[in-house]
Amino acid sequence: MKNYLLKSKKFFNSISNKPYIFVGAIYFFLIQKIAFPLNFQQDDVSELYIVNFTDFSCVIEQGDNHPLFTNIIWILSRVFDENIEYVISSMNILISLVSLLYFYTFVKKYSSQHVAAISSLIFLSSNNFIIYSTSIKQYPLEVFGSMFFLSFLYEKIGDDATSLNDYKKLVFGLILSVTSLTLLVLFLITIFLIILNKRVKVKNIFKSLVVFSPSLFFAPKILGKLNRPSYREYWSDFFVNTESLTELFESSFFIFNLIMKGYFGLIFYEKLAVFYFLFLLIPLFYKDKISIPAYSILLIFLVFNFLKFYPLGAGRTDLILLPVVVFIISRSFFVLKLRNQYLSVLFFTLLVLTPNLNNPYYKIENITPILKDISSSVNNENAYILPMDEQRHPFEYYSSKLFGNIETTDKKGCTYIVPDVQNYSIFLPYSQERLDSIYETIKVSNPSEIYLIGIELEGTKGMIRDAEVYLTQLGFIKVSEKDYDIGMLLIQYRSQ
Repeated sequence: MKNYLLKSKKFFNSISNKPYIFVGAIYFFLIQKIAFPLNFQQDDVSELYIVNFTDFSCVIEQGDNHPLFTNIIWILSRVFDENIEYVISSMNILISLVSLLYFYTFVKKYSSQHVAAISSLIFLSSNNFIIYSTSIKQYPLEVFGSMFFLSFLYEKIGDDATSLNDYKKLVFGLILSVTSLTLLVLFLITIFLIILNKRVKVKNIFKSLVVFSPSLFFAPKILGKLNRPSYREYWSDFFVNTESLTELFESSFFIFNLIMKGYFGLIFYEKLAVFYFLFLLIPLFYKDKISIPAYSILLIFLVFNFLKFYPLGAGRTDLILLPVVVFIISRSFFVLKLRNQYLSVLFFTLLVLTPNLNNPYYKIENITPILKDISSSVNNENAYILPMDEQRHPFEYYSSKLFGNIETTDKKGCTYIVPDVQNYSIFLPYSQERLDSIYETIKVSNPSEIYLIGIELEGTKGMIRDAEVYLTQLGFIKVSEKDYDIGMLLIQYRSQ
């Protein structure tokens, strides 16, 4: 019995002394539940369109709000001939792990080892962080960039120098900013807060601006996106409504709950939301100066939200602030000066609960089984295939894998690869031009059967139903409908 207790004590001591090892192990345990699916969902696969371009000169200006990340995908696709999606996902997993350990080290520096371990487990309670860390999107880089800028901000505010001459980190920050233009905004905020706190000399500010100047190339892109009417319309539910005091409080409460659910779904209870909010304010009550820069970042993003510049509560848009929020939580624990015994109990409780209760969900959209089922109809003059616009990128990417590809040229003279499938069109019900094109193609080819490929989640009406109405109006008769996985559909129609 004594030997057993001695071994148990050694085991718990080893966890207490090196908690980051167990935090990393839990991270891998969580991602293995969803990592490397047969097919990535359409939102992820949309990032892979860039690999179809044959020349880098046609890639440079691509990428919307994450230009460098898009360029990295293209470069990696030239290094790795196959399964580029798994390469990018692996890269994101590694970046996320580094971010997690980086965060642990950062919190430990400003609090304690116990608080750092607890905060890291709270970090892992975020479903959004786990899900996007296995994706092929730029969000893991945003989390890492957020951690870097937060660390850089505290480093510069904490030293005695009145200059901003750490040019290596400034250049690295600039590179990170180009991977995602949201990070560019955070970089600007970081520099602004450093100058505000340090009273940096004007001469040194101009030197820093020279390093920063290349990023101005992307300023028109950011401003252009913010000025699009569709931008505010698309994100309207995620901006605080300031039309009246009642709507202000209601929308603020709604967005706060969305953010907390995305961050801490495992440990967030909506009916106690006000207590979570008060817990975030504890460092202010204790006049904790260390937490002020983190609060400043949050405040600026809140102002952006009020001005309808930056949406909050949408999950992926909140990830960039996750390190900031959890750091503030770590300060709440630290200023309360809880005894190490209580912190250890909390750590071991989270250590047990996190892997068991956090069940990240990745939307399954396996299109490959559908493509295999219609393989005999590919390039068959008696058949025609209509993937929905929402499944365009998965259809084209995975079709190229199964049926090969051919080269074509776009209007700008760029050569790119398309799947070697001659008998398909993308169905988009809101584009009359696209519908007219489909009509003319069907009229000329006169196929005896048409296959619709789309998705319809339970309780929703998918775009594929609009395609059904369209084909019925053209005189086609529905023959069969087959479900694949969660909501993926293959519907067959025949001519009369």
